[in-house]
Amino acid sequence: MIKQMKTNYYFSTVITVLAMFCFLATKADVIAQKKTRTRLKVYYEKLSNNDRKILVILNQGTGKKISGVQNAEIILTTFDQDEEIALTSLFTDFNGEAVLVIEAGYILPVDTDGYSVINTRYSGNDSLKAAKKQIKFMDMNIAVSFDIVDSVKYLTVSTFEIDSIGKKKPIGGIGLNVGVERLYSTLYLQKIETNEDGTGSMAFPDDIPGDSIGTIYVIVKVDDHDDYGTITKSAKINWGTLVDYSYTLNGRSLFGDEAPLWMIISVFIILAGAWYHFILAIFKVIKINDLEQKSI
Repeated sequence: MIKQMKTNYYFSTVITVLAMFCFLATKADVIAQKKTRTRLKVYYEKLSNNDRKILVILNQGTGKKISGVQNAEIILTTFDQDEEIALTSLFTDFNGEAVLVIEAGYILPVDTDGYSVINTRYSGNDSLKAAKKQIKFMDMNIAVSFDIVDSVKYLTVSTFEIDSIGKKKPIGGIGLNVGVERLYSTLYLQKIETNEDGTGSMAFPDDIPGDSIGTIYVIVKVDDHDDYGTITKSAKINWGTLVDYSYTLNGRSLFGDEAPLWMIISVFIILAGAWYHFILAIFKVIKINDLEQKSI
């Protein structure tokens, strides 16, 4: 009886161990098959030369563990009368970014509301989930002009659309940031909002440094508009103050190009004294050695 009980105990223990092993193996397989979440971000910008830039960013992970997905293929498509048309495919760089520049002469199809639609899609792989993102935008143009009225300089901007027959249609209520291009960034000046005629103006300051002939580059920008995205327009004008960039040598001084004479003379005297004592010490050592030999 006792032997039979031991046999049953050993048998149940083996079954329990095998069941636990199967459970852990299944759990590990499920964890191994779990894919990481990915997310697409898409930004539209119309450049100063009327080219259009589509920036696509593909990230993986969540929270503080978000990072870019490298060498991932992004498919871009658009719609023309409910028919999906392939535009191109891009591969992300080290930061998970890919850029498509659409030249000014290329006409994107629009829907009945006047929006162009760009679809982006990432198919995923064995470890990353698929992702997709759609953006819609309308085309808007910015014109910049400069005038001088009663010795006051004015900058005028106008925002407009061009319809299917080539006619300009003013766009009002658009906020534009005006600045001047500097070496590393843009110097912000003022914000202009266009009226119902699609125009806005501002008095231009007289104290903006330019180059040697006073040339400056004025930047007018719409930032991330709901319908028109980001639009940048650059214009050149010689309204800057003249700046002399020629290089001239400074006189002799502590912080100039040449040291002052008193410093040169002082260093010479110090070095001469040091070398005098060095040579004198060697002479004395030689003389002491000669005296010792004579005394012997």
